[in-house]
Amino acid sequence: MNYNVMLVDDEPTIREGLRTLIPWEELGFRVADTAANGQEALQKCKANAPDLLIADIRMPGMTGLELIGAIRELETDIRILILSGYADFEYAKQAIAHRIDGYLLKPVDEDELIGYLDKLRAEMDAAASAKAGPAGGPDIRIDVLIQSYLSGETLPPASFAQLNERLEWESYEIVLVKPATSNEMVPALMTLIKHKLVGLFDARGRGVTFGMAPYVGIVLKGALGDEKHRRKMYKEIWDSCSEHVIDLFAVSGGEAKRLEELGTSYRKALDRIKNRFFLEKGTISRADRPETERGEADNAEQLDELFANAVGTLYLALEVGNTDTVRQYIQELAEETVSFGCSEEEIKTRFVQLFSAVQDKLTHNRSEKHSLELRAGLVDIYKETRYLGLIERLSAIAEGLAGKADGGGAETLVKRMIDLIHRNYAENLKLEKLAELFNYNSAYMGKLFKQMTGEHFNTYVDKVRIDQAKQLLEQGLKVYQVAEKVGYANVDYFHIKFRKYVGTSPSGYKKQ
Repeated sequence: MNYNVMLVDDEPTIREGLRTLIPWEELGFRVADTAANGQEALQKCKANAPDLLIADIRMPGMTGLELIGAIRELETDIRILILSGYADFEYAKQAIAHRIDGYLLKPVDEDELIGYLDKLRAEMDAAASAKAGPAGGPDIRIDVLIQSYLSGETLPPASFAQLNERLEWESYEIVLVKPATSNEMVPALMTLIKHKLVGLFDARGRGVTFGMAPYVGIVLKGALGDEKHRRKMYKEIWDSCSEHVIDLFAVSGGEAKRLEELGTSYRKALDRIKNRFFLEKGTISRADRPETERGEADNAEQLDELFANAVGTLYLALEVGNTDTVRQYIQELAEETVSFGCSEEEIKTRFVQLFSAVQDKLTHNRSEKHSLELRAGLVDIYKETRYLGLIERLSAIAEGLAGKADGGGAETLVKRMIDLIHRNYAENLKLEKLAELFNYNSAYMGKLFKQMTGEHFNTYVDKVRIDQAKQLLEQGLKVYQVAEKVGYANVDYFHIKFRKYVGTSPSGYKKQ
């Protein structure tokens, strides 16, 4: 059954373009009539009401808005799509009050119109089925039957027989597809994607495509197969839809031997795709494949402590400039965050906060250029659609901020350690942590440091801090302020260290 369409526009080229560019018959429609103005269209609607009216909103004489109002007074079930230019957008919004089914901006995008048509066809079929009642009536589109069946509706015997007859296959498997876009989805994107997949599967006898918002589903004819076949099919789906999306998620629910098991395959796929952020890219993920292990997000204090400690560690790793260590640390931190059961949004927010805190520390030693680069990179973190892609993006940002790691032997290593101490004496500097960041054995690194400087690592750090403390005390800062600024969290401990190296207390030194 094809639905009748009337095209209304005062420009003949637009009427003819719409008539010839769209595969109406393939989509379940036929252009039954056209009209050059609103008055002509109203008379034709009264004489022989079409199922769908596509009209320009601005025409001479009776405008599209007036036409829609007059049609609604006829109390018909005509579906209406309007066409408008950018300048008519405010005018077009008034048409929404007249129960329009959508609007398209001129010049009309062919794919967007096809998306609307496919959506309307499904709705009109469902409405026709409801009017026919349980006794049956005309055949219903197979994708509408599948959607109703998987939604848990009890199909009338005639409808279930029709479904069983159309899907009389040896086995089945459900695949759910979810597109991702950089901006807000256009109203008919899902039906546009569905139309693309209809050409890939339905038209080739490989399965049946159906809509199940916010997903597009496919009932495959037979099981999907091994990983090689999964990657091949994903590529086919991606190639057919990639011009409209930035990413595309696809999962399967496992093989169903009988039609009655189709719901089980669907529910497994549905459960899997809800955590799509953690899925691998480039393949149709199986419902029986273990997901990234995730715990329960119920220990905010531990998570807060984890990221509070991460600020200093990541900062020092960037200062050291060991990019391999930086990458490994980000990987391990991300995995630990996932183990806490964090959602996609929380993971991204935690890392944005972490990098922002690290940026504040780097500002003292880096140019404004580094700050701007990091801010731009942080905005892009929220655009990442995959967990593995997020880790890669974070690692790339961090590598761009990492200090330059010069080559060389033991002498160069110690010089870099000394430079790091003088620039970061206020940090929690531990030989073991630095050895890990420099990728050296801590005992060996400590021995080298002593040989080159004549001082043990901790002693050297203390002396640098005390020298800086003396300068701050001479500037008039209070003792507790100085202790904090040079890296001693405990004021009493600062007193002990100061007296050890200076021979008097901090207060006594101020009085000299």
